[in-house]
Amino acid sequence: MRTVILIIGLIALPIEFSCKSHTNNLKNTEKLNTVTPICPEDGNCSFKSSPNTSVVFKTDEFGIGYLEYLEKDTTLLTFEYQRTEAPNTLDGYYIERLYIELPPALQALTLKDSALQQVNVLFERLCYCKGETGIYQINTGTLNLTPLENERFHLELTFTTTEVPHIISKIEETFSLKKP
Repeated sequence: MRTVILIIGLIALPIEFSCKSHTNNLKNTEKLNTVTPICPEDGNCSFKSSPNTSVVFKTDEFGIGYLEYLEKDTTLLTFEYQRTEAPNTLDGYYIERLYIELPPALQALTLKDSALQQVNVLFERLCYCKGETGIYQINTGTLNLTPLENERFHLELTFTTTEVPHIISKIEETFSLKKP
C-alpha cells in the first residue's frame, strides 16, 4: 500500500511543477509604452508595431487561409499569446495572434462587427489541432481606438469567431508609435 502511494506521489510531483504560472513578457519592436495585456497565466503575450506594413488575407486552392505581407503606408499591430509548452511534449505548441492594420492618419475609431474589416482585423491560431488552425477574418466584435496625449493611443478590442475555438477574446493596449 505504501509503495502505491509513493509511486502516485512521484508521478504527481512533476505535474505539480509543470503547471507553474508564468509572468507576462512583452516584446516591443518599437519600444511601445503599453499597459499590461489581458494574458492567460499559462503563457506569454506580446504586442508589437510594424510601421509601413500591410497584411493581406489570401486563400489557396484548398481554401486554406494564409497571410502575405506588403510594404504600405499603414501600421500593422500584432498581439500574440503563446501558451507555455509542457516539457517533454511533441507538437505541444499553441499560439494565437491578432492583426490590426491602422491607417496612416490615426484618429479616434469605433468599429463594430463587419466594420472591423476597415482595419483588417485577422485572427490566427497555430497548434497541433487537426482542422482547427489557420487565419480568419474577424467580423464579430468591437474595436475602440482613443487618441491620448503625446501621440499615444489606447486600443481595446473584444471579438469572437465561430470558426475555431480561441482563448483570447479581448486585448487592451496603450501604445505610442513615436520613435524613441
